[in-house]
Amino acid sequence: MDKKYIIFDFDGTLANTNDIIIASWKATFERYLGYSPAVREIEATFGEILVDTIGRLIPDAPVNEVVDFYRAYQDSHQQDYEVYVFEGVKETLRQLRMRGCIIGVGTSRTSFSFWNYMKKLGMEHLVDEVVTMNDVTSHKPDPETIDAVLIKMMTNAGEAYDPGYGIPDKVHDAALMVGDTKYDIGCANNAGVDSVMVGWSHYVDEEAMLADGFVPTYHIDKPEQLLELI
Repeated sequence: MDKKYIIFDFDGTLANTNDIIIASWKATFERYLGYSPAVREIEATFGEILVDTIGRLIPDAPVNEVVDFYRAYQDSHQQDYEVYVFEGVKETLRQLRMRGCIIGVGTSRTSFSFWNYMKKLGMEHLVDEVVTMNDVTSHKPDPETIDAVLIKMMTNAGEAYDPGYGIPDKVHDAALMVGDTKYDIGCANNAGVDSVMVGWSHYVDEEAMLADGFVPTYHIDKPEQLLELI
């Protein structure tokens, strides 16, 4: 497999932020619904932007108020939950770059939140191009996130991009999306890019993912297995 443009999700793929995300959702559901769903129900929302989750699961609440509550809770409780880079991720990123790959990130986090974590985790120097939720209008599983980061990565590689012609097929063929949720896999499917579902983060209901029509190209259980694929 000849791949040059490697795009990663952030939460649950590069870094383990699961505990603080679950705690923030539990507090939010308790506040606005009076109860909290099971952990697996919360995990099923991973990768979805906040406003969409709120619209589905807390439909009668004022969305902006709920978003502010969720983010404030997460910001004020970061010190209570460990956030760390998954074992093997940093070395895998280094090895990919040594092989000539360009590293991108396509995340549903805000730009401020993403870079805040990247700096705390000492990872800001390991990625080349980033697209956050602030950079797109249509979010995963829409293909816009992957297309937006690929355009940046093409420029990084010195390849010309003509908006009138779109992203060349050869670039899509040379790209790979690595993620931990159905939203990442759906984004890749919709963009016409191969995908990798990682198995080191949390439970994924693959039957539900397949029911949505999203099919990963590959599965891996350790970051270093990505090097074997490529």
